[in-house]
Amino acid sequence: MMAKLRLDLHTHCLEATGFLSPTVDIVAEIVARIKERRLDGIAVTEHNNKKYGHTVKEIVEQSFDNEVLIIPGQEIDFGRREVVELYLPNGSIFRFLAHPGRYPGVTEEVSDVQGIEIDNALHSWHINKVRVKELAERHGLLLLHNSDAHNLEDIGTFHNEIDLEELEARAQGGS
Repeated sequence: MMAKLRLDLHTHCLEATGFLSPTVDIVAEIVARIKERRLDGIAVTEHNNKKYGHTVKEIVEQSFDNEVLIIPGQEIDFGRREVVELYLPNGSIFRFLAHPGRYPGVTEEVSDVQGIEIDNALHSWHINKVRVKELAERHGLLLLHNSDAHNLEDIGTFHNEIDLEELEARAQGGS
C-alpha cells in the first residue's frame, strides 16, 4: 500500500487564475499555493474542460520536476447534477458526485460514481451529511472532502488523505 497523500480533488484553477491559459508563471502560482497548504497535490477539474488540467500537469512535469501531483479532470454538468471525473495515472477514471443536494432530488443518482462529496467549501450549506453518509455506506462510495476552489487562496480548504491505489482500485470496480 502506498503512503496516503493529502489531495484536494475538486479545484478550478482556470477560474482561480482569472481565466488565463496555463503558462509556467501561472502554474508556479498554483504550485506555490499547493505547497503553502502542505498538500501533496490537487485535481484540476474545470467545468466541462479536461484539456486545462492535462496542460497544468504537463507544465508541472516539465518545469517543476513533479514537485506536486496534478491529477487532470473535469466537472461535467448534467443539468441538475454535476459529476467530477479524475483521469488517474494508470489510465482509469474515478468519478464522484459533486456538491450533492445542490439540486433537490438528484443526490440519489449514484450508480455511475465511486465517490461523493461530504464536504465542499463552496457548497457546504446544502449538503445533508447524514444522508450522504447513508448513501456512501449503502453504495460503497468514498466520502470526499474538497474545496471546489474558484480562487487560489481556497485551494486546500478541505482535502482528503488517500492513496492513489485506492482511487485506482475503486475506478476499476474494486473498493
